[in-house]
Amino acid sequence: MSKTHLAMTKKNIALLTGGYSKEYDVSVSSGKVIAANLDPDLFNVYQVNISKDRWTYQDGSNQVEIDKNDFSLTLQNSKISFDAAFIGIHGTPGEDGKLQGYLDIMNVPYNTCGRTTSAVTFNKYFSNELIGAWGFNVAKTLYLHRRDEVDHKKILEYTGLPCFVKPNCNGSSVGISKVHSPEELQPALDMAFAEDDEVLVQEFVPGIEVTCGIYEKDQQPVVFPLTEIVSVNEFFDYQAKYTQGYSDEITPARINDELTRQCKEISLVLYRKLNCRGIVRFDYILTPEMPGKERQFYFLEANTIPGLSEASIVPKQAASTGLSLKDLFTDVINETLRYY
Repeated sequence: MSKTHLAMTKKNIALLTGGYSKEYDVSVSSGKVIAANLDPDLFNVYQVNISKDRWTYQDGSNQVEIDKNDFSLTLQNSKISFDAAFIGIHGTPGEDGKLQGYLDIMNVPYNTCGRTTSAVTFNKYFSNELIGAWGFNVAKTLYLHRRDEVDHKKILEYTGLPCFVKPNCNGSSVGISKVHSPEELQPALDMAFAEDDEVLVQEFVPGIEVTCGIYEKDQQPVVFPLTEIVSVNEFFDYQAKYTQGYSDEITPARINDELTRQCKEISLVLYRKLNCRGIVRFDYILTPEMPGKERQFYFLEANTIPGLSEASIVPKQAASTGLSLKDLFTDVINETLRYY
């Protein structure tokens, strides 16, 4: 197919970046990588920065407002409508279902899970309860709301020590603490409540962190090699995730073939049962070897918009299979358009 023909059939893609959570910087980093790897022969890419007050496109030195009434952009008196949206926003409003609901109303295809799946998986308590009810291993979890009276003794009797305290609806490990003593619990709760009105206290499950990335091509799931995460810090916190040298991300994970098969199988089941679309990353703890006990995978979370910066896991998993980001994103957009 000639480039001339391709140019005639190029799709207008709105690349949505920014957002208004503590994950803004991560979203900007992912947005830059996505923009650099969307095939210019196939797509006209319009990067739209979303904040609480404005949705804008940078046209040279001018910021042009998006018309939210029909999700369009007017440049030089020419109205541009979008064939699809590529959501690259971590946290709200890109990962929690808000943008998905708006785009559904506008009848604009998008590259992520739908609004219900996004909302449920972004809520750590809901997804933990749901996946536990399906029979998968999850950590014991206690839910707290800001309005609740906190009984430290009852919390620690339930979860034990050490335990994790985390905001319910947040990502990138923002606001998470590992608590080792009763004295550390209240400061950890204060830090988590500074990020969210809802907080979880979870038992500590020892083991190694393993993550599995999946996307769809031609209506079939493609499972990437597993990645084992080894953090320099005590757990895979924000610094370890986004600062070079603070973690080793080993692909493929250093586990045997049977455990690899189990993890991929669990991830495929969850991808389907949660009705996922696009690129999703499932995170687990794999318990250590112990006499008389089988190693088990404990579900941590489903990332429906995983990081796509150079430092992120899924791009490294794709690269390990020889798949370029350009081809990965082309597959994702083609699948998005096919789905609709």
